[in-house]
Amino acid sequence: MIRGRMLALAFLGLTASASLSMTAHAADAPLPSDMQGMKGDLLNLNRDITQLENELLFPSSEAAVVVSVEAGSGVKIVDVNLLIDEKNAGYHYYSDQESAALAKGGMQRIYAGNITSGQHTLKATITGYDPGGKDFQRTATYTFTKGAARKVIELKAADNASHTQGEFRFREWEIQ
Repeated sequence: MIRGRMLALAFLGLTASASLSMTAHAADAPLPSDMQGMKGDLLNLNRDITQLENELLFPSSEAAVVVSVEAGSGVKIVDVNLLIDEKNAGYHYYSDQESAALAKGGMQRIYAGNITSGQHTLKATITGYDPGGKDFQRTATYTFTKGAARKVIELKAADNASHTQGEFRFREWEIQ
């Protein structure tokens, strides 16, 4: 009885090694061109599914708000108070050097954080001087929708058409 079991195990071992060597030879053999194309399509599909799965499981909730002044504009920003969905998100007082850097086309990140997907309201209260040197304080409001990608929103101060007072524009873009 023991001899029969040993014989059966030996036979199974030989059969398994023979099928493994046949499988190894089959894997090394070149595929026909139509199957090679299908293999490439399958690999691309697998990559796309994995990327989509990662986006669904780990969505990016990152967002940033930057402040800038249009180059050559006469507007000088003194400070900015930022609210997102009526919650304090940031405040910055600009020194003379920082205001000069903004006037030359620089950007300053006033907020960087996580925001849930969906619709949000950004409210910025800006204090500064218009091109004529008159001080002002204005509130600019912007509504945006946050998706799965990272979002950057720019608040840009610029001269208006009459060059008598500044205006504020928002621009947004998504980063993959």
